[in-house]
Amino acid sequence: MKRRQRFRIYVVTLLIIIPVFVSGCWDSHELNKLSIVSGLGWDINTDTGEVTLTFQSIIPSEIKSSSSSGGGGEEKGGNPLHAIRLDSSTGSSAYDALNRYTQHGSRRTFYRHAQVYVFGKGGAQQGLYPVLDSIARNPINRPNVLMVVAEKKAGDILGIQDGIENIQAIGMAAEIKLSADFSKYPAVTCLEFANRLLSETTAPIAPMIGTFEDIGPEGEKVKKTRITGTAVFKGDRMIGQLNERESRGLLWAINKIKEGFVIIPGANLEIIQAKSKIVPELQDDQIKITIEINEESNLLEYDGHREMTTDLLQELENIQAQEIESQVRGAVEKSRALNADVFGFGDAVHRKYKKEWQGLKPRWDEIYPHIEVVVKVKTHVNEIGDINKTLMRD
Repeated sequence: MKRRQRFRIYVVTLLIIIPVFVSGCWDSHELNKLSIVSGLGWDINTDTGEVTLTFQSIIPSEIKSSSSSGGGGEEKGGNPLHAIRLDSSTGSSAYDALNRYTQHGSRRTFYRHAQVYVFGKGGAQQGLYPVLDSIARNPINRPNVLMVVAEKKAGDILGIQDGIENIQAIGMAAEIKLSADFSKYPAVTCLEFANRLLSETTAPIAPMIGTFEDIGPEGEKVKKTRITGTAVFKGDRMIGQLNERESRGLLWAINKIKEGFVIIPGANLEIIQAKSKIVPELQDDQIKITIEINEESNLLEYDGHREMTTDLLQELENIQAQEIESQVRGAVEKSRALNADVFGFGDAVHRKYKKEWQGLKPRWDEIYPHIEVVVKVKTHVNEIGDINKTLMRD
């Protein structure tokens, strides 16, 4: 009985003491004392080496007033960027620019809501090691933040409102993710980029974003952003880019196809699922890479005159397989031209042939453009819709 009573006293004591230590938000921050960064841009002056940081910060009071406004959807002052603020800081290095901004600002910078890091093309071509090192060593580091390369300057991209989001960086991140979901371009986080950078052979990649002019609802010219390609790096330097078709071919090969469409003559098919793997073979110091792809799809459109028979379905599957193979081969040829192993062939060889890899690694740049690549694609059309007869007549 005494033992049970002591146990009860012990539990009650803990219940009294624990709240003393856990009550309150010890790491809380007052919103009116913070500059909440939603997007960061880096531009490097190729002549002087100076780094300009562009900070896209959220204005919480404006978001609140915008969300509580009437159904008319009018924005304060007619400015679509009223919920964010753009600031910039220039220094001799990325850290110097960051330090100048944080020390001379009126609010403490808060990076936990950062959505995207934008790197100007000029700086990406010059080399991102200094910038990436600064990111990794400072509080701004968030490994899951999306990374994108601007066709021109990062600062210009962060100042363009596109989409329905008040916070432009959130809209840009959603645009990057959506393009990856529909298997057009890769979505790459800083951690994924760093992992490729640390690889002995695999070339880093990142989506590219550009601007174009569109016509607004009242006939005015409006600037918008769009994902336009995939930047290819050699080490930390951007050396070229893949177009949309080549980017899709890359995604097929590295098992990053999620959903989307395959358009072939006379038909449009929706991708249901796709799996791929890279199989290396080494014989007499000769490397052969086989890319095996298995894809399933549904038929969405057919504008031919033939009835939907087993033979016709087989024909559509074969044409679809040829189209997928063509996309992959386009990516392979571009990567050979750039001599950049965007597929991770070297890592695949390393995993399977650890002993032989020691002799191959120093010569990989010489070996890669001449590797034999075989693409094997199997496709299957699962559903053809509610009709199996064609509605078109000769």
